Amino acid sequence: MDNSKLQDFVTITVLHNRITFGDVRRLQRDYLPHGVASREQVEMLVHLDGMIDRADRAWADWLAAAVFDFAVFSERSVDAVESGTCDWLLDHLAALDISTKVTRRLERDLHQALEPIAPIEYVDDAAEPAEADALPLSAPSMVMPATPMSQLGLAA
Repeated sequence: MDNSKLQDFVTITVLHNRITFGDVRRLQRDYLPHGVASREQVEMLVHLDGMIDRADRAWADWLAAAVFDFAVFSERSVDAVESGTCDWLLDHLAALDISTKVTRRLERDLHQALEPIAPIEYVDDAAEPAEADALPLSAPSMVMPATPMSQLGLAA
């Protein structure tokens, strides 16, 4: 996509000093129909987030998801976490020195994406539990105990 069209959207939005629900839908439909595709687009959108005073809730939800998807699932790399896109974005967010709902959410989510995944422990299905560890379980009963009518508050 031509970044000048996106820049036009950013300029108009900054002039209005707000992002409406309709603006978010128009951005998705007309300007970024395939999502965020470059670091330049990420930079423009994050800067826009820091410049506006009022934004619809859909803006924060969409921007955080779109930028996270770009950083973690970048098409240019099978593993964008390994390629450094997440690190670049975290460095960029720190350099901006902006604290918005979106930047805080992105920082939290990106740090979680960079955490190593704990290995799955092997469980031996063939091993049987020791007799001492096994607790005897009673079979469930479908019969309800009889309750005297006096306990129900009814006269006999």
